[in-house]
Amino acid sequence: MHRQFIPAIAAMFMAAATPSFAEMAPIPSQMDWVDAKRQITLNDGLTVSYVEMGPPDGQPILLLHGYTDNSRSWSLLAPHLDGRRLIAMDLRGHGDSDAPICCYGVDSLASDVNAFMEAVGIKQADVVGHSLGSMTAATLAAYHPEKVDELVLISTSAYLPKEAGDWLWDNVPVLQRPIDPDGEFMVNWYWNPTPVDEGFLKRERAESAAAPEVTWMGVLRSLGLTDWSRIAGRVKAPTMILWGDQDSLFDATSQNHIKTVLPDAKYVTYAGHGHNMFWEIPQQVGADITQFLGR
Repeated sequence: MHRQFIPAIAAMFMAAATPSFAEMAPIPSQMDWVDAKRQITLNDGLTVSYVEMGPPDGQPILLLHGYTDNSRSWSLLAPHLDGRRLIAMDLRGHGDSDAPICCYGVDSLASDVNAFMEAVGIKQADVVGHSLGSMTAATLAAYHPEKVDELVLISTSAYLPKEAGDWLWDNVPVLQRPIDPDGEFMVNWYWNPTPVDEGFLKRERAESAAAPEVTWMGVLRSLGLTDWSRIAGRVKAPTMILWGDQDSLFDATSQNHIKTVLPDAKYVTYAGHGHNMFWEIPQQVGADITQFLGR
Protein backbone atom coordinates (compact mmCIF):
# COMPACT_ATOMS: atom_id res chain seq x y z
CA MET A 1 0.00 0.00 0.00
CA HIS A 2 1.32 3.41 -0.92
CA ARG A 3 2.36 5.42 2.15
CA GLN A 4 0.31 8.51 1.18
CA PHE A 5 -2.94 6.55 1.51
CA ILE A 6 -2.30 5.34 5.06
CA PRO A 7 -3.20 8.59 6.90
CA ALA A 8 -6.39 8.99 4.89
CA ILE A 9 -7.52 5.42 5.58
CA ALA A 10 -6.64 5.71 9.27
CA ALA A 11 -8.66 8.92 9.52
CA MET A 12 -11.61 7.22 7.85
CA PHE A 13 -11.59 4.37 10.39
CA MET A 14 -11.26 6.80 13.29
CA ALA A 15 -14.26 8.78 12.03
CA ALA A 16 -16.32 5.60 11.78
CA ALA A 17 -15.39 4.58 15.31
CA THR A 18 -16.04 7.99 16.87
CA PRO A 19 -19.58 9.26 17.59
CA SER A 20 -20.56 12.26 15.50
CA PHE A 21 -21.07 14.78 18.27
CA ALA A 22 -21.63 17.49 15.65
CA GLU A 23 -24.95 15.82 14.85
CA MET A 24 -26.11 15.86 18.47
CA ALA A 25 -28.93 18.40 18.72
CA PRO A 26 -28.50 20.34 21.97
CA ILE A 27 -31.33 21.30 24.30
CA PRO A 28 -31.93 24.99 23.53
CA SER A 29 -31.76 27.58 26.27
CA GLN A 30 -34.95 29.40 27.19
CA MET A 31 -33.69 32.40 25.21
CA ASP A 32 -32.92 30.29 22.13
CA TRP A 33 -35.95 28.01 22.18
CA VAL A 34 -38.00 29.71 19.47
CA ASP A 35 -35.01 30.04 17.13
CA ALA A 36 -34.36 26.29 17.49
CA LYS A 37 -37.74 25.37 16.03
CA ARG A 38 -38.01 23.62 12.69
CA GLN A 39 -41.09 23.49 10.49
CA ILE A 40 -42.63 20.83 8.30
CA THR A 41 -45.82 20.83 6.24
CA LEU A 42 -48.10 17.83 6.62
CA ASN A 43 -49.95 16.11 3.79
CA ASP A 44 -53.10 18.16 4.45
CA GLY A 45 -51.20 21.45 4.20
CA LEU A 46 -50.91 22.15 7.94
CA THR A 47 -47.48 23.53 8.88
CA VAL A 48 -46.20 22.25 12.21
CA SER A 49 -43.29 23.56 14.28
CA TYR A 50 -41.14 21.32 16.44
CA VAL A 51 -37.87 21.15 18.34
CA GLU A 52 -35.57 18.16 18.04
CA MET A 53 -32.97 17.36 20.70
CA GLY A 54 -30.45 14.62 21.38
CA PRO A 55 -28.78 12.06 19.10
CA PRO A 56 -30.51 11.76 15.71
CA ASP A 57 -30.10 7.99 15.77
CA GLY A 58 -31.41 7.62 19.32
CA GLN A 59 -34.68 5.86 20.09
CA PRO A 60 -37.31 8.58 19.61
CA ILE A 61 -39.56 10.03 22.27
CA LEU A 62 -42.38 12.18 20.94
CA LEU A 63 -43.44 14.90 23.41
CA LEU A 64 -46.96 16.37 23.28
CA HIS A 65 -47.70 19.47 25.37
CA GLY A 66 -50.83 20.71 27.12
CA TYR A 67 -53.59 23.22 26.36
CA THR A 68 -52.13 26.61 25.24
CA ASP A 69 -48.57 25.42 25.94
CA ASN A 70 -46.04 24.63 23.22
CA SER A 71 -42.84 22.64 22.76
CA ARG A 72 -41.08 24.82 25.37
CA SER A 73 -43.18 22.97 27.94
CA TRP A 74 -40.60 20.15 27.75
CA SER A 75 -37.49 22.29 28.20
CA LEU A 76 -37.11 21.57 31.92
CA LEU A 77 -37.69 17.81 31.58
CA ALA A 78 -35.59 17.24 28.44
CA PRO A 79 -32.19 17.27 30.22
CA HIS A 80 -33.44 14.35 32.34
CA LEU A 81 -34.32 12.16 29.35
CA ASP A 82 -30.67 11.77 28.41
CA GLY A 83 -29.53 9.67 25.46
CA ARG A 84 -32.84 9.71 23.61
CA ARG A 85 -33.90 11.48 20.45
CA LEU A 86 -36.52 13.97 21.66
CA ILE A 87 -39.06 15.52 19.31
CA ALA A 88 -41.30 18.16 20.89
CA MET A 89 -44.17 19.33 18.68
CA ASP A 90 -46.23 22.49 18.73
CA LEU A 91 -49.75 21.10 18.33
CA ARG A 92 -52.01 22.86 15.84
CA GLY A 93 -52.92 26.34 17.02
CA HIS A 94 -50.11 26.36 19.57
CA GLY A 95 -46.64 27.88 19.54
CA ASP A 96 -45.54 28.49 15.95
CA SER A 97 -47.74 25.88 14.26
CA ASP A 98 -50.61 26.89 11.99
CA ALA A 99 -53.88 27.84 13.70
CA PRO A 100 -56.73 26.90 11.36
CA ILE A 101 -60.35 27.66 12.20
CA CYS A 102 -61.01 23.94 12.69
CA CYS A 103 -60.50 21.45 14.38
CA TYR A 104 -59.21 21.08 17.94
CA GLY A 105 -60.60 17.78 19.24
CA VAL A 106 -58.18 15.09 20.39
CA ASP A 107 -59.06 13.02 17.30
CA SER A 108 -57.89 15.84 15.02
CA LEU A 109 -54.79 16.47 17.11
CA ALA A 110 -53.94 12.75 17.07
CA SER A 111 -54.38 12.74 13.29
CA ASP A 112 -51.89 15.62 13.09
CA VAL A 113 -49.40 13.69 15.21
CA ASN A 114 -49.75 10.61 13.03
CA ALA A 115 -49.20 12.71 9.89
CA PHE A 116 -46.23 14.43 11.54
CA MET A 117 -44.59 11.08 12.33
CA GLU A 118 -45.00 10.06 8.70
CA ALA A 119 -43.62 13.38 7.47
CA VAL A 120 -40.45 13.18 9.57
CA GLY A 121 -39.98 9.44 8.97
CA ILE A 122 -40.71 8.08 12.46
CA LYS A 123 -42.34 4.67 12.16
CA GLN A 124 -42.70 4.11 15.90
CA ALA A 125 -41.89 6.09 19.04
CA ASP A 126 -42.39 6.21 22.75
CA VAL A 127 -44.98 8.96 23.30
CA VAL A 128 -45.13 11.22 26.36
CA GLY A 129 -48.07 13.60 26.67
CA HIS A 130 -49.14 16.16 29.24
CA SER A 131 -52.77 17.13 29.92
CA LEU A 132 -54.33 17.84 26.49
CA GLY A 133 -51.22 16.21 25.03
CA SER A 134 -51.83 13.10 27.14
CA MET A 135 -55.38 12.82 25.81
CA THR A 136 -53.98 13.21 22.31
CA ALA A 137 -51.29 10.61 22.99
CA ALA A 138 -53.84 8.10 24.29
CA THR A 139 -56.03 8.69 21.23
CA LEU A 140 -53.03 8.20 18.94
CA ALA A 141 -52.19 4.94 20.73
CA ALA A 142 -55.78 3.74 20.30
CA TYR A 143 -56.15 4.72 16.64
CA HIS A 144 -52.60 3.87 15.54
CA PRO A 145 -51.24 1.24 17.97
CA GLU A 146 -48.45 0.36 15.56
CA LYS A 147 -47.01 3.88 15.97
CA VAL A 148 -46.71 3.86 19.80
CA ASP A 149 -44.16 1.65 21.52
CA GLU A 150 -44.66 2.81 25.12
CA LEU A 151 -46.95 5.50 26.46
CA VAL A 152 -46.56 7.98 29.33
CA LEU A 153 -49.55 10.10 30.33
CA ILE A 154 -48.76 13.05 32.60
CA SER A 155 -51.69 14.72 34.39
CA THR A 156 -54.26 12.91 32.30
CA SER A 157 -57.99 12.34 32.38
CA ALA A 158 -60.43 10.70 30.00
CA TYR A 159 -62.69 13.77 30.25
CA LEU A 160 -62.68 17.37 31.50
CA PRO A 161 -63.95 17.37 35.11
CA LYS A 162 -66.99 19.61 35.68
CA GLU A 163 -65.33 21.97 38.17
CA ALA A 164 -62.38 22.59 35.86
CA GLY A 165 -64.69 22.97 32.86
CA ASP A 166 -66.91 25.46 34.68
CA TRP A 167 -63.88 27.55 35.68
CA LEU A 168 -62.57 27.59 32.11
CA TRP A 169 -65.98 28.47 30.63
CA ASP A 170 -66.39 31.26 33.18
CA ASN A 171 -63.05 32.78 32.22
CA VAL A 172 -61.78 31.91 28.74
CA PRO A 173 -64.65 33.34 26.60
CA VAL A 174 -64.43 36.72 28.34
CA LEU A 175 -60.65 37.15 28.25
CA GLN A 176 -59.70 40.61 27.02
CA ARG A 177 -57.25 40.56 24.14
CA PRO A 178 -54.39 40.97 24.03
CA ILE A 179 -54.32 38.71 27.08
CA ASP A 180 -52.13 40.04 29.88
CA PRO A 181 -49.58 37.26 30.61
CA ASP A 182 -49.15 38.59 34.14
CA GLY A 183 -52.86 39.12 34.79
CA GLU A 184 -54.87 37.22 37.38
CA PHE A 185 -56.20 34.58 35.01
CA MET A 186 -52.83 33.70 33.50
CA VAL A 187 -51.15 33.59 36.91
CA ASN A 188 -53.87 31.20 38.08
CA TRP A 189 -53.67 29.20 34.83
CA TYR A 190 -49.97 28.61 35.49
CA TRP A 191 -50.24 28.16 39.25
CA ASN A 192 -47.99 25.52 40.81
CA PRO A 193 -47.93 24.41 44.45
CA THR A 194 -44.12 24.41 44.54
CA PRO A 195 -41.63 26.75 42.82
CA VAL A 196 -40.95 26.55 39.08
CA ASP A 197 -38.09 28.26 37.25
CA GLU A 198 -39.37 31.81 36.75
CA GLY A 199 -37.43 32.47 33.54
CA PHE A 200 -39.20 29.50 31.97
CA LEU A 201 -42.57 30.32 33.47
CA LYS A 202 -42.65 33.95 32.26
CA ARG A 203 -41.99 32.81 28.69
CA GLU A 204 -44.61 30.07 28.95
CA ARG A 205 -47.22 32.54 30.15
CA ALA A 206 -46.35 35.06 27.44
CA GLU A 207 -46.53 32.46 24.66
CA SER A 208 -49.75 31.01 26.04
CA ALA A 209 -51.33 34.47 26.27
CA ALA A 210 -50.37 35.03 22.62
CA ALA A 211 -52.19 31.88 21.46
CA PRO A 212 -55.03 32.88 19.11
CA GLU A 213 -58.63 32.95 20.28
CA VAL A 214 -59.44 30.10 17.88
CA THR A 215 -57.09 27.88 19.87
CA TRP A 216 -58.34 28.88 23.31
CA MET A 217 -61.98 28.41 22.30
CA GLY A 218 -61.50 25.54 19.86
CA VAL A 219 -59.83 23.34 22.48
CA LEU A 220 -62.30 24.36 25.19
CA ARG A 221 -65.33 23.53 23.04
CA SER A 222 -63.82 20.20 22.02
CA LEU A 223 -62.90 19.20 25.57
CA GLY A 224 -66.53 19.57 26.57
CA LEU A 225 -67.32 16.69 24.19
CA THR A 226 -64.29 14.55 24.96
CA ASP A 227 -64.33 11.17 26.66
CA TRP A 228 -61.67 8.91 25.18
CA SER A 229 -62.42 6.11 27.66
CA ARG A 230 -64.61 4.62 24.93
CA ILE A 231 -61.53 3.79 22.85
CA ALA A 232 -59.15 3.07 25.72
CA GLY A 233 -59.46 -0.67 25.17
CA ARG A 234 -57.65 -0.20 21.86
CA VAL A 235 -54.52 1.09 23.61
CA LYS A 236 -52.00 -1.76 23.41
CA ALA A 237 -48.84 0.07 24.45
CA PRO A 238 -47.48 -0.44 27.97
CA THR A 239 -48.60 2.69 29.80
CA MET A 240 -47.50 4.74 32.79
CA ILE A 241 -49.68 7.48 34.32
CA LEU A 242 -48.20 10.29 36.43
CA TRP A 243 -50.35 12.55 38.62
CA GLY A 244 -49.73 15.21 41.28
CA ASP A 245 -52.21 15.07 44.13
CA GLN A 246 -52.50 18.88 44.11
CA ASP A 247 -53.70 18.89 40.48
CA SER A 248 -56.26 21.70 40.29
CA LEU A 249 -57.66 20.61 36.89
CA PHE A 250 -57.85 16.82 36.95
CA ASP A 251 -59.16 15.81 40.37
CA ALA A 252 -59.06 12.57 42.35
CA THR A 253 -62.40 11.44 40.91
CA SER A 254 -61.02 11.68 37.39
CA GLN A 255 -58.03 9.63 38.51
CA ASN A 256 -60.17 6.88 39.99
CA HIS A 257 -61.90 6.76 36.62
CA ILE A 258 -58.66 6.61 34.62
CA LYS A 259 -57.53 3.66 36.74
CA THR A 260 -60.61 1.74 35.62
CA VAL A 261 -60.12 2.86 32.01
CA LEU A 262 -56.48 1.68 31.90
CA PRO A 263 -56.35 -0.93 34.66
CA ASP A 264 -52.99 -2.38 33.62
CA ALA A 265 -51.16 0.95 33.59
CA LYS A 266 -48.40 1.71 36.08
CA TYR A 267 -49.66 4.60 38.22
CA VAL A 268 -47.42 7.07 40.08
CA THR A 269 -48.63 9.81 42.43
CA TYR A 270 -46.47 12.79 43.45
CA ALA A 271 -47.59 14.04 46.84
CA GLY A 272 -47.63 17.82 47.21
CA HIS A 273 -47.24 18.53 43.49
CA GLY A 274 -49.66 19.73 40.87
CA HIS A 275 -50.81 19.56 37.28
CA ASN A 276 -47.36 20.60 36.04
CA MET A 277 -45.31 18.41 38.34
CA PHE A 278 -42.78 17.74 35.56
CA TRP A 279 -41.88 21.44 35.81
CA GLU A 280 -41.76 21.35 39.61
CA ILE A 281 -39.61 18.23 39.99
CA PRO A 282 -38.26 17.49 36.48
CA GLN A 283 -35.34 15.40 37.71
CA GLN A 284 -37.55 12.99 39.64
CA VAL A 285 -40.17 12.77 36.87
CA GLY A 286 -37.44 12.29 34.27
CA ALA A 287 -35.94 9.45 36.28
CA ASP A 288 -39.33 7.75 36.60
CA ILE A 289 -40.02 8.07 32.87
CA THR A 290 -36.54 6.86 31.93
CA GLN A 291 -36.85 3.85 34.20
CA PHE A 292 -40.25 2.94 32.75
CA LEU A 293 -39.18 3.36 29.12
CA GLY A 294 -35.96 1.48 29.75
CA ARG A 295 -37.58 -1.65 31.14
